[in-house]
Amino acid sequence: MVTKKRSTTADVTVENIAEQATAPAFTLPDLPPPVLTDPLPAPTFVPAEQPEPIHPFAFSDIKDVIRLPIGFQCSVKFDAWDDYATFLARADDIEEHGRAIYAACASMKVAKVPNYFPTDAELLEAVQERLSRELRRANVEVTKYQDRVDVDDASAADVALLRAWKIYRVGLNRLPDQKGFSHSLTWPVAPYPATN
Repeated sequence: MVTKKRSTTADVTVENIAEQATAPAFTLPDLPPPVLTDPLPAPTFVPAEQPEPIHPFAFSDIKDVIRLPIGFQCSVKFDAWDDYATFLARADDIEEHGRAIYAACASMKVAKVPNYFPTDAELLEAVQERLSRELRRANVEVTKYQDRVDVDDASAADVALLRAWKIYRVGLNRLPDQKGFSHSLTWPVAPYPATN
């Protein structure tokens, strides 16, 4: 006769272990059968709205307006910048924001906008700067056409332009002889306008 050896450690017997190993771990409750429904729609991706970018020349304030012969000089607070910027507003500005600033300056009360009258020194400096710039330009053009004439490579148009630029240069050199120099001048007309 075979005797079963019993283990007496902590209420665990070899039979208990064998029973527990063959017994199901848990029992499922009785559930109703699954109900088939339409598949759920795929989620749609809605991107977050991006903030409207700040226009680089949107402005919120204008101050220190001075009326100049060519427009208004003012300090403008552009929204994209930290500080006020000095701005020359003109009615014929090629940029929309320039024309808008001009209109805002022009709509201010006339009594609040002082007129600016340049000093004699400022007028003289501006005239001398323009005169120097135009003389340099005329010298370049005269040299270009004179070189073509000197090497017998000039067309009739080159000869005519050489003469026109020399006449222009003579007119520039005679500007200081005009009565009222730097206040009231009649400038000679260049053969063709400057490109810059």
